[in-house]
Amino acid sequence: MATQNNVRVSDELLAELQSKAQAEGKTVDELAEDALRKGLEEQSWQDLLAYGLQTGRESGYTEADVPGIVKARRRMIAADRR
Repeated sequence: MATQNNVRVSDELLAELQSKAQAEGKTVDELAEDALRKGLEEQSWQDLLAYGLQTGRESGYTEADVPGIVKARRRMIAADRR
């Protein structure tokens, strides 16, 4: 069940939402919810990427170090399985 909320958008954006919603056979609310959900998911990915970049910089490793690190980790996992 959804809670009713009010979100202000420009007249131009509302017209675009209405047009796209009609073309897709959705309501403006459904289209807006989908767009907001996708936007939040994209922001989560961007936050994760930023965290990864920062953590990578702080680790001191370079991109050239990655293949060796992966190879060593795979050897460790294989050894643990034995």
